[in-house]
Amino acid sequence: MRGLFLFAALSVNVLSEATFEPSHFNATAALLQNGVHASVIPKAQCSCSVACETLKRIFGDDQVETQSEPAYKTFVASYWSSQQKLMSPKCVFKPQKSLDVSTAILVARFTECKFAAKSGGHSAVPGGSNIQDGITISFERMNQTILSADKKSVSFQPGQTWVQVYDKLAKDNVTIIGGRVADVGVGGLTMGGGISFFSSMYGLACDNVISYELVTASGRIINVSKTSYPDLYQSLRGGGNNYGLVTKFTVVAIPRVGNMWGGSRLYTGAHIPALMKAYYNLGMSATKDPKAHQILSFSSLPEVGPVAVLQLDYADPTSNAPVLSEYNAIPGAVTNATGVNSLSNLTVALGTIPNSGTRQLFRSWTAKLDLDMATTIKDIYLEELPSILNTTDILPALALQVLTEPIIEKTQMNGGNILGLDPKNGPLILALISISWSNIADDEKLHQFSARVEKRAVAAAKAKGKHNDYIYMNYASQYQDVVAGYGSANKARMIAISHKYDPSGVFQKLQPGYFKLNGAPERGA
Repeated sequence: MRGLFLFAALSVNVLSEATFEPSHFNATAALLQNGVHASVIPKAQCSCSVACETLKRIFGDDQVETQSEPAYKTFVASYWSSQQKLMSPKCVFKPQKSLDVSTAILVARFTECKFAAKSGGHSAVPGGSNIQDGITISFERMNQTILSADKKSVSFQPGQTWVQVYDKLAKDNVTIIGGRVADVGVGGLTMGGGISFFSSMYGLACDNVISYELVTASGRIINVSKTSYPDLYQSLRGGGNNYGLVTKFTVVAIPRVGNMWGGSRLYTGAHIPALMKAYYNLGMSATKDPKAHQILSFSSLPEVGPVAVLQLDYADPTSNAPVLSEYNAIPGAVTNATGVNSLSNLTVALGTIPNSGTRQLFRSWTAKLDLDMATTIKDIYLEELPSILNTTDILPALALQVLTEPIIEKTQMNGGNILGLDPKNGPLILALISISWSNIADDEKLHQFSARVEKRAVAAAKAKGKHNDYIYMNYASQYQDVVAGYGSANKARMIAISHKYDPSGVFQKLQPGYFKLNGAPERGA
């Protein structure tokens, strides 16, 4: 009899999860349940004009900006990349709480109006956080950061940048695992993985999330954790915007007393071979001392030729940690901005770039960490680089980082994330091409350049048996299929979970921007 009761209980639980959203779901009933008056709900008219007017009737003019208003123009101009600045949503909605977000999703669903969501707006992917003729949901008014009483966790809302969160926490001598560039939004980076100065110590940002407050396609607001919706919890850790809108992250708090050491150094081409050796050796040393962090970038300057920029950091306020000795022994830095500094100041410095255009491009790939492989990637890039250097206002760079053994090992924490990284295949070279320029007429040339470098580098890696399919979402091009790089089993799992919690495909169809489950955002380069 006890077994019968247990079977019945399990059956009910499976059934309730399988029917997370009932087949007869009614958006009107859900809006009424959210407290929306029946007289405000539109008739069966499917248009974004109706959606925006409905939002304005529900929330008032203060929370909805339309195209004729100065605040609308200021908002659109705030995006990092020109590709997103040139998009004109039908309206901008500024929720103040998760219930507002729920209502906005239901209105969008009822009117079949497409939407996007903006945390910091620091995406190079057109449509990543803005949308043409739809609703752009801006989280700017949802900007709380709260440290728990025991200082073991931090809850933060998505309408903030990393420097804002770090500054709020510094007075309590804690931080969290997050971005390294001041004006990057907290939401997108965390949802795509999130590399930190301290990731070799504590893992990626997504691996430090304890729980997500998630607004689902049916407007339900749920708390997702290891013990509550565990399948969804795993998929949210690196799964991007495929399952809902996160309105609060609760993450592990990291004790952080005082400053750290770090900054950048500029070298001419003669020092590149020594820098490459130091890059490889430091990447292989993370298990011995995980406090170090590095980014080694390459470009070219007029009348100088190839140059390298080293971003070198250490979690403690010391410049002479033994693990840094090889880099520190390389003489001849043209500029040296390293020193003891705060976390916030280092993120500001890393986000400060020379004058360039505001059109932006990213493209990324990975390979097994190997000195010859890293050198080959650098050589291919520098061989191809002259073909684009005459582009107006161009600022190109190839950045080499390392997904260290400790970082990859920590992707297995709390049941593992969805990225598909396997500790036995690490450490990995993480290569990023980033380009800024000004003229839209140069778009195709520059995308073709980055695709050509990647294609050659991937072919070389495959020939050496060093290729890895993983693509870091936060660095990917709109022409790359990020989810496929997580592996076929993980992709199938992600699709199944999407069907379970979003059977109508709201976050695949009505929120079409960024990296979805079935292919790259755009076809092309």
